[in-house]
Amino acid sequence: MQQLRIDPPVQLLWRVQGRPAPEALRKFHANLAQGPLNRRMRPARLPLARPVWERHTDCSPLRVSPRTVAPEEVMDWADAACRADLDAHAGRGWELSAAHVADGTSVVSLVGSHALTDGQGLIGAATLAARETARQWRSGRPSLVDDLTDVVTEGLRTYSRLALSRLRGKVAEVPATATRMLLGRSPQAGGAAPVRSRLAFTVSAAEAERVAESGGGSVTGLMLAMTANILRAARGTTEAGRPFTVGLPVSFRRPDDLESSNMVGIATLRLDGLRGRYTDLAHIRRLSKGGYAEVVGRHLTGYPQTDAALSNAGEMLPEARDVFGPALGVLFRTVSGAGGPPGRMNCFVLRAGATVSIGFQSAGVSVGHGLVEAELDAWGIAPTHTW
Repeated sequence: MQQLRIDPPVQLLWRVQGRPAPEALRKFHANLAQGPLNRRMRPARLPLARPVWERHTDCSPLRVSPRTVAPEEVMDWADAACRADLDAHAGRGWELSAAHVADGTSVVSLVGSHALTDGQGLIGAATLAARETARQWRSGRPSLVDDLTDVVTEGLRTYSRLALSRLRGKVAEVPATATRMLLGRSPQAGGAAPVRSRLAFTVSAAEAERVAESGGGSVTGLMLAMTANILRAARGTTEAGRPFTVGLPVSFRRPDDLESSNMVGIATLRLDGLRGRYTDLAHIRRLSKGGYAEVVGRHLTGYPQTDAALSNAGEMLPEARDVFGPALGVLFRTVSGAGGPPGRMNCFVLRAGATVSIGFQSAGVSVGHGLVEAELDAWGIAPTHTW
């Protein structure tokens, strides 16, 4: 089973002016320990039944870096924070860390196991902690009838898919839910393709909305077009050719749900292999709606092998955004080169007040600042902050 540990950690990054008050960090850490992140997996009583969650009383300590980080090393520091030894079975499902940056700012990282939660779940846990309203996770022990029902429904299906994937030797196609539930760990290496590029920018939310609305689309559609244009330019495939595909996670949460863990399905968007850049946001919006409709009610059963993926985590509420002081930006992302073909790129989007943070991560292809800045400029958008 060890070779199938391809599950990436989920991370929130805050960039704030000055140093967060030590008491603010300690209180936030203590509140997280009371919330939905602080639980662990316990094996079920019957073979093939999936593990269950239970409350855990311990957690990883708050880690504050003793050294000052250079501005150009912030993303390296963030990557290192993601290499925490996360293990949902042992109750080490999350970690909070912070560092001062030489330009007078600070960066704070909250990283969680994807076995434990997805991006919106991590944001929800942070919001509860910032509000100081986090409730301890409560879970009753399932009955033997519950375990048996799980064996003959979801458990048997999950294990069958995992066994078939192993038999075929297609590790990258192992259903993500099966991997999380069966392994419970978020590995940081293990043969995954190296992350060649990871860039992040913060832009004005008003500017992004203006551009999207003028093109008849949404901010998500704008970011989707940007992702496709940047990756095609990096690959040198901007001539007419094969279609370009994008995986789009779709949340099944209620708007006020801050406690659920993994509640997501995956839609696949197929763009025509046109010549040049994608600029028709109204067309992308129509395609996206059709893709979303196809996955309504179907939770994540595996990530499609697409050219790119775009995850829009929605909006972070003010209390979580500014829990360590007024934020210059808040970034959501996962860190992994696994789970996709060489040349794949992921884009992560999160709105926090008047700003939208955009993270790009590519494996097997180099994406430089110049390509991203040129694409932003083509849409008339100027970055307000570079991570």
